[in-house]
Amino acid sequence: MAHELKDLTEVMEAESARGVPSPDLLDGVRRRVRRGNRLRAAAAAFGAVLVAGTAFGIVQQDGNARGRDALAPTMAGVVNPDFPGSAGRDGMLPLKEVRFSKLRAKGWFTVTPTGPFIGTALRCSGDFMVYKERKPGLFDGGGCDKGTPGDNATSVFKVTPGVPITFEVVAVPLKDGGQGPSTLGSMTDIDRYLAGHGPMPGEWSVLVYSGQCDPDTCTMLTRPPTQPKQLPVAELKRLARVTGTADGSSRTVPLKEPGKSTRMRVTCVDGAAVAVVRIGGRTKIVDCESAESTGIAWDQDVEGGTDAIEIAVLPAEAGKVHGTGDAALAKLMKGVKPAGRWTLEVYAR
Repeated sequence: MAHELKDLTEVMEAESARGVPSPDLLDGVRRRVRRGNRLRAAAAAFGAVLVAGTAFGIVQQDGNARGRDALAPTMAGVVNPDFPGSAGRDGMLPLKEVRFSKLRAKGWFTVTPTGPFIGTALRCSGDFMVYKERKPGLFDGGGCDKGTPGDNATSVFKVTPGVPITFEVVAVPLKDGGQGPSTLGSMTDIDRYLAGHGPMPGEWSVLVYSGQCDPDTCTMLTRPPTQPKQLPVAELKRLARVTGTADGSSRTVPLKEPGKSTRMRVTCVDGAAVAVVRIGGRTKIVDCESAESTGIAWDQDVEGGTDAIEIAVLPAEAGKVHGTGDAALAKLMKGVKPAGRWTLEVYAR
């Protein structure tokens, strides 16, 4: 829901007054950048769009009418003449890099696709949020830091070769734009915000690629993924509910009463990625990151019943889980910071 100018101003001024964001916030944004690049989740709208986001990654139609109060872009950007000779990305060739030197100021650039896809990446001199809009009002935003462009937010659009596309772009300091999509969720919101916040120095650029996208990256653009089947739990008796931090350590969860037929659901957020669940002598590895907002549910039968369940949850940075013993999980966590929260719910069927 769009905010009124007064609401946006209060939020931004309060956040600016706090100064530099905490390391925890910055780590969380960088973690979500990497998560988004791993998942490559796609959305089908106006010729499907693939966005790997950060503090948030959003692609939406800017439904707010942008009338005569809309701010016109003021920066044309500077084209990097050496970029076309650089390496490609996701099967596409480098098309144009456009550099900008101000934050909180709108820029624009036009590109002509050479193939059926356009991909964008970001390069920044600090911790910024970068927002882009292209006609007919398709809007997305993502995080950017001093890391390589491959670590920052990326997006891929399905386009018509040879038809020019104009982007409006703007970058803001992370401390201004990191609250979430409800704060700056459209270019209209950004127009209102910029009306009360002046430009400031900051180096950033948008890297554009075009061509035939690598099938491993862009399969979902033509075949959007189905969401995991959600098994109902509303009518079931709950035997346990527990939350924790994804630190790789095993935790025993007692049940209110012994159960033979159970339905379990694991939900992971903010960087928690893989759960190892042990019940009745069996072990299940659950990719809970793939359904962050809804959780993964499944049915588990235990011959003879059980009165407790063990669970260990690892953050995404721990890597792929092969061994499920405590020693194997501890090895994966070596040098990895705990990150994210998880919830386990157990129900009787």
